[in-house]
Amino acid sequence: MQAVTLRMARPQDAAAMAQLQRASWLGAYASVLGNDLLEQMSEAEHEQVWQRRLEEGARPMLVCVDEAPVGLLYWQQEGTQAWIRALYLHPSHWRQGLGQRLWHAVALQMRRAGCDVVHLWLLAGNRIGAGFYFRQGFRPTGERRTLVSLGHDCVQHRLARSL
Repeated sequence: MQAVTLRMARPQDAAAMAQLQRASWLGAYASVLGNDLLEQMSEAEHEQVWQRRLEEGARPMLVCVDEAPVGLLYWQQEGTQAWIRALYLHPSHWRQGLGQRLWHAVALQMRRAGCDVVHLWLLAGNRIGAGFYFRQGFRPTGERRTLVSLGHDCVQHRLARSL
């Protein structure tokens, strides 16, 4: 039986975090953005981003299987509001309850930090992410934005839920 643990990320986790982020993007966003576009994603650049964030004090929560990171949730606090900046789970671990376990642990952190609501931006067409967030009680706020990622417009919808 595999051992599942939750822990805070450390600087030496940056490479594993970038790898699982890339795998998650390919699994969740391929039908929205296309594999060709996602293949352009630089794992090395994302590793540098995670390394910098971790060195600056960010501490995403990791879910690990047999001590290997397979998922992460990174959030930031703005007053009494929490913002999920990244939630990635390796596709080989989808639909096993690990994302929900990770979410519940981080929601507790958010409440303990004094947050009463949590927000996130969801890429339009990300059915996998939408299904997960809706099952966790998130709902659309009606707000949307368009960002450019890898040279393409990406429409995002804001979701929120009370803590």
